[in-house]
Amino acid sequence: MSIFTLEKETIGNTLVVKLSGRIGGEASTELYRDVKQLIEAHKNYDFALDFKQLQFIDSSGLGSLVAINSSLMKQSRKLTLLAVPGALMELLRITNLDRVFTIKDSLDETE
Repeated sequence: MSIFTLEKETIGNTLVVKLSGRIGGEASTELYRDVKQLIEAHKNYDFALDFKQLQFIDSSGLGSLVAINSSLMKQSRKLTLLAVPGALMELLRITNLDRVFTIKDSLDETE
């Protein structure tokens, strides 16, 4: 049983995946699998993961984000992280992944 949910919305050429709940351990694998299926089903879209409603993500969840980003980059597509909470932002900074990901408060934010 999943301890997180995802809701999707298309905005222009971007599929926004809104995450809520908790992502860690087995849920990290499930997140990767679910998003990978969306990547395959929406081949002409860039992706954004919205963390606004997410309560928790651990280092295994971070690994899933890296894998998702890698899958998209291999296809010359973009991943944007939206509304990243403070604890995750700190983890991204510590690991220098804040330099790898495009991070915005919202999809409307200018480049």
